[in-house]
Amino acid sequence: MARVHFVTAHFGGKIPWLPQLQSEKHHISFNYYHDGNFPSRHLSMHPRFKAKIPKMLEWKYVDSDWYVWMDSSIMPLEGIDLADLVVKEAGDKPLCFFRHSKVNTIREEAIRTIQMLKKGHKYFINRYSGEPIINQLIHYYGDIDFKDKILLAGNFFAYHRSASGLMQEWFNQIVQWSLKDQISLPYVLYKSGLNYSIFDGYTNIKNKYFTWEWRKRERSLLHRP
Repeated sequence: MARVHFVTAHFGGKIPWLPQLQSEKHHISFNYYHDGNFPSRHLSMHPRFKAKIPKMLEWKYVDSDWYVWMDSSIMPLEGIDLADLVVKEAGDKPLCFFRHSKVNTIREEAIRTIQMLKKGHKYFINRYSGEPIINQLIHYYGDIDFKDKILLAGNFFAYHRSASGLMQEWFNQIVQWSLKDQISLPYVLYKSGLNYSIFDGYTNIKNKYFTWEWRKRERSLLHRP
């Protein structure tokens, strides 16, 4: 039996729903951070940036074996033991991610993001306008020890407490560079040398773990894209 801690966050509006989690094989805990229980700091911190704190630093505040981050757009399927599925998928690796469904490298994702910004795509403008994504990519590619080989989804992942150093460095990269955490994750993961497992399927396509209800989530925000 493992201790599995789930965490999610939704800032900038009323939470869209409350995930239902249960397990007969593991001890689970759950934190949902929102405007009512987490300091707003509305003059100094954008809601999307504030969510990175529980997303990457929950290990600082909750003692557990495993941590599972899920965006507020994630709705776990009913009748499953999500904690057990996560632990089994991770196996003997300290991290477990989904592959990105659109492209395969951070270079491709950076180019895709810049193209969407130039086209005036509201979803991307409301998230990444003004972010130094090209400079970030140039910086990573300037590291001769880095190989751009995989792109991972950031809306659902699991990590063991032993990988907390990587999570701290990931947060540091968000502060230094951009909120586009899919770009910084492969870099810090490669530099850490840690092994990881891959969940079956994709987060935005039907899978055995959850549904990705981002439209429902977006409707609950006060300032929607």
